[in-house]
Amino acid sequence: MSRRWVHGVLIACTVLSGMASAHTRSESYSHWHLSDSTVTGTITIPLREVMFRYQVDDADTPPRDLFHAHVVETVTAASGDDACTLSASNILQAASGFVRVEMTFDCATATPDAVTFGTMFDVTPAHVHYARLYRGGVQIGENLMTDSAPTWDFANLDQGASASFLSFLGLGIEHIAGGIDHIAFLFGLLLIAGSVGRSVIAVTGFTLGHSISLAAAVLGYVHADGQLVEAFIGFTVALVAVEYFLLRRDDTRLFAIVSLLVAWGAGLAAVAFGFLPPRALFAYGGFGIFAACYLLIAAETEAHDRRRATLLLFVATCCFGLVHGFGFAGFLMETGLLGTSLLVPLLGFNLGVEAGQLIIVAIAISLGALIGRRLPEILPQLAAAGLCGIGVFWFISRTIA
Repeated sequence: MSRRWVHGVLIACTVLSGMASAHTRSESYSHWHLSDSTVTGTITIPLREVMFRYQVDDADTPPRDLFHAHVVETVTAASGDDACTLSASNILQAASGFVRVEMTFDCATATPDAVTFGTMFDVTPAHVHYARLYRGGVQIGENLMTDSAPTWDFANLDQGASASFLSFLGLGIEHIAGGIDHIAFLFGLLLIAGSVGRSVIAVTGFTLGHSISLAAAVLGYVHADGQLVEAFIGFTVALVAVEYFLLRRDDTRLFAIVSLLVAWGAGLAAVAFGFLPPRALFAYGGFGIFAACYLLIAAETEAHDRRRATLLLFVATCCFGLVHGFGFAGFLMETGLLGTSLLVPLLGFNLGVEAGQLIIVAIAISLGALIGRRLPEILPQLAAAGLCGIGVFWFISRTIA
């Protein structure tokens, strides 16, 4: 394995380890349906955002109820200078890992012309809210609401406005850039690849895998449990870090294997204690068996047949990509930003994810070429240990969330 390459990659891994304790990208989404005197909004937010907000608040009240009450206080509609009346609000059924609230505002005889979204900004000023406006079932506008611009004035909207390819392209780039778990996995791939050529093969396999599962999920051919998918994404981060230690063939292998066993055992315990339905046992069992077989085969082929090891790397990263692709799909579908035609948003979002990946990989390669030789030997091990710890933490916390 190229020492210079690994040293460069670990720079990004070390920065990532420092970021791991911080909250990742914060975002929410809404649909607003406008009529002559009312506007009805459906607000969707990842459950992790809600848990982050209320992690130190009243534990006796379900987080969904706390969030519902917060939305009622912080989301308003208006017609001119007159505030509209909130006539109804409900918590709706949402996919696993998300919370959804519906609100209806009545503006009497006037037409609503503005919505203010003040949710989450008090605890996460960097929070971003994506909103779309419909009238008669036809989209007439979209907007990005932030702490500095929480009000959307839609009095003079272009009635022909629609979502563009570029908007989904940007959404894909933002998602991969803000998805620290996906970035962690990419850095893990670069760490075990050991060279530019093998890194290209690994990233290609990952791209192929998540493109297939993203398309299959968005088009409705496959339905994956969001909580399991998010947990397994964390597991894949730990898995590639463990592989790095296994390929070293020294005493650090024991630490890596124990960490992975702890994570897998936590998943089984979550099923046993009722945090997850019994059917999840098959998923955890199957993924554990796959991980054990893959690591054994990877260690053997890397030592005796480099060509077969490279082929195995491609196949494995393609499988890991399938898991991450379901995560991308869950994000894209729960935003509610998909329209009736799925081709443009699916293509734009997927290309955005690919563009974000290429940027991340290019940065890591450049660092490897520029400063790889100047760093001590122990740093790659520390970076891999950090990734392993982060992956195990994500896996356990998302399993019992």
